[in-house]
Amino acid sequence: MLEYIKNFFRVIWFSFIELYSLRRGSRKLKKWIKKNKREQDPNLHPFSKRWKYIYKKMRQFNRRAGIKIKVVGEENIPNGSAWVVPNHTSNLDGFYLIEALGAKLELTSVARSGVKQSKLTQGYFLGSDSFYLNRANIRESLTVLTQTAQYVKKNNRGVIIFPEGTRSFTTDLLEFKCGGFKFPQKYAIPILPITVLGTLQAKRFFRLKYREVKVIVHKPIKPIQHIKLPTDILCKNIGNTIKKELDKYEKNLSPKELKYFLKLKRKASIKQQKKDAKLNKEIEKSLEGAIENKNDK
Repeated sequence: MLEYIKNFFRVIWFSFIELYSLRRGSRKLKKWIKKNKREQDPNLHPFSKRWKYIYKKMRQFNRRAGIKIKVVGEENIPNGSAWVVPNHTSNLDGFYLIEALGAKLELTSVARSGVKQSKLTQGYFLGSDSFYLNRANIRESLTVLTQTAQYVKKNNRGVIIFPEGTRSFTTDLLEFKCGGFKFPQKYAIPILPITVLGTLQAKRFFRLKYREVKVIVHKPIKPIQHIKLPTDILCKNIGNTIKKELDKYEKNLSPKELKYFLKLKRKASIKQQKKDAKLNKEIEKSLEGAIENKNDK
């Protein structure tokens, strides 16, 4: 009964206060970044200080959202630079990964340019020196990924980059964009495959029970193991490693858990279809704009 009451008040807190707390943290990080630039002194609020704050806020959010992070293979988390490649099923994947890896590995990320507009998370991306991709501009994206690899190598940090390029609402693994693997090969950066499980169930924020998200950290692929591999084979091998754990997870669910999981998956499938249709329209619009500009010239 006591546990039920505690969870009830946790849900109330999350509903009315936690999102405000998250936004306030975002504003604080933005102020730190602005002060660093204004004073032209990056050591006023150094990365290590900002990272500790981000790590603390992500853990706090997960706990108040009723999510417990279970890390499998923690011994595989490297102390130096790493190209972190997880499956992508939720807007909160970054929150889960920061809690799972952040105590041992400072992280930045590569995100789509649209996240810069979010007042909730803008400061966290700025505070972790994140890089932004414009998916409509391939040349610009290549430049950004080159800068990312150089940054990771120089600062001995990890970078989270989702090789699927977008979220899979159903948790089924989408086709990898293999071009992103050329950069850790070129700059001799270890690649760290990650499988994130349980995110579909974790989205039920207003349930009174805690939900578990499992983060499986696979063995890092050292530069000596991947530099000479053809990029498409490396990409396929990593995809198979992640998919194997996704398939195993579904097989190991109890009949009751599987029934609930498949129900959520069917609902997510409808969302996926709508998202794919919207993305296709955006691509068509972008191509039409490029053709018009070319004709004008």
